[in-house]
Amino acid sequence: MNFDLLGICFDRTQTCRKGAAKAPPLIRKSFSKLETFVSGIDLSEKAFINDLGNIKPKNIDSMVEEAKTKMKNSKNFPIIIGGEHTISMAGVKALPQIKSFVSFDAHPDCENSEGHDGVARKICDIIGKENVFLYGVRCCSKEEDSFVNKNKINIVKNISELKKIPAPIYLSIDFDILDSSILPAVGNPEPDGLKFKEVMEAVKILAPKLAAVDFAEFTPLGIKKLDEIYALIAGKMVYAAMAEIVKAKEK
Repeated sequence: MNFDLLGICFDRTQTCRKGAAKAPPLIRKSFSKLETFVSGIDLSEKAFINDLGNIKPKNIDSMVEEAKTKMKNSKNFPIIIGGEHTISMAGVKALPQIKSFVSFDAHPDCENSEGHDGVARKICDIIGKENVFLYGVRCCSKEEDSFVNKNKINIVKNISELKKIPAPIYLSIDFDILDSSILPAVGNPEPDGLKFKEVMEAVKILAPKLAAVDFAEFTPLGIKKLDEIYALIAGKMVYAAMAEIVKAKEK
């Protein structure tokens, strides 16, 4: 199976911790240290990556246009590595065939904002609020809570509910979906998150319907040895998701 891999080095609107722009090279570097035999298949034999390199946009508008250019006319499965969560805007706008947007995130990202904390709200305007699904939310502002309730945004509380989401699906995985004790190197770490295995169980359910995936908000701590370790965890999640996608598409 063929994948397009695009890195988006952008973190201009990060509000808690900046630094996600440094993530794509670190996660890419981790790939060479990871086992390719994942979830019963060997990615070195089953997954062929067309590396589109990194883009370093100056703002969100230029990010969208540069991503569109990079992914134009491609028939490969897109994987985007950020970068802050606004990278999802680029992905969704570059792929007009998307029906549903699913966000794995500790936060709803439904602020009235142009930045990373308002990305899900913006995507509601693009594909319709009824087509936006949020999984793993465990922290929000009063304003976000009001917006979600007033607009009846789909909050997925049980993993089995993921089976009902219509294809084609754009999946965005904010690394803060994981418990902060597992991966603290994120923009807005939150306790009481999911285990790695739980995230991958959710990905497995969605895999047959997926059309694109992005990974957002890995934010290095600035301590080299620790960042290398946490990048391995992030890279492992990218590999694990790829394995589930390959297996689902082969059936």
